[in-house]
Order: sequence, then C-alpha cells, then structure tokens
Amino acid sequence: MGTTGAWLDDWAWGLVLVAVSLVIHAVGLALIGALLVKWFGGGTAAKRTSSSLFRFASVIAMVSLTLAILHGVEAGVWMAAYLALGASDTVHDAILISLQMVTTLGPTDAHLHSGWRLMGPLEGIAGMLAFGLSTAFLIAVFQRVSPFASAGADRLSR
Repeated sequence: MGTTGAWLDDWAWGLVLVAVSLVIHAVGLALIGALLVKWFGGGTAAKRTSSSLFRFASVIAMVSLTLAILHGVEAGVWMAAYLALGASDTVHDAILISLQMVTTLGPTDAHLHSGWRLMGPLEGIAGMLAFGLSTAFLIAVFQRVSPFASAGADRLSR
C-alpha cells in the first residue's frame, strides 16, 4: 500500500478510535452518575442539611478515582489498537504512547511507527474532549454534594 493508503488508514482508524473513546467515556460518566445516585441519593446539598465535609471529600475522591480509571481504560483501548495495527511493538511502548497522547503531553521516548503517527494527535483530541467532559462532570458533582453550596446560596440570596 502506498503512502496515501497508509495515511487514509491512519485517519480512518484514528477517527474510529476517537468515536469509540468518547462513547466509552459517555457510558462511563452515565454509570458513575447512576452509582452516585444509588449510593448517596439524588438530592442536592441544599436539601440535605446533614451533608458533611467528610461525605463531600469522600464523594469527590471516589469520583476522581473512578474518572482516572475510566481515562485509563480508554488509553488501554488505544494501546490495544496500536499493538493490533502494528503501530507499536511492545505493550510498554504502546501504553506509554497512549498515556502521553491522551494527556496531550506528546511523545517522549516511545513513538508510533511511520504510517500511524497521525493517530497520536487524534488520541490527543479524544483526550482533550474526555478530560473536558470529566471536568464538567466533576464540577456538577461538586455542586450537588458540596456542604458549602447551600450556605453560599443562602448568603447570595440575602
């Protein structure tokens, strides 16, 4: 296959993986949200006067850890694709490349093979979008469980 064919494969696989990553992320956020409601209830902090700093810290820590795992799963999908497509030779290099790209750090020691290098920046795009969604989700959780949310709202309404 010529250079153009490889370039098209690079684009095609990269865009498919961007879509797969974002679907995984959306499903993951929905599941985390459903678990939060099941474990902690669906009311806002303003409705629950018993909200405590410990509960708030526990929920935020749990959600943050779960989001980190979700991002790791997505990097694992890209790693598996890099290996299956022959874009990387070892699991170590493939996961290193994936984590560098998804966090937009960029490659350091490990690189994708020629013909597959466009997938790295495409993974960076998927990572930026996923981290943006995670940030928005974490802020929404913060607002719902913060013991300070109702106190701040009360002061603002006076």
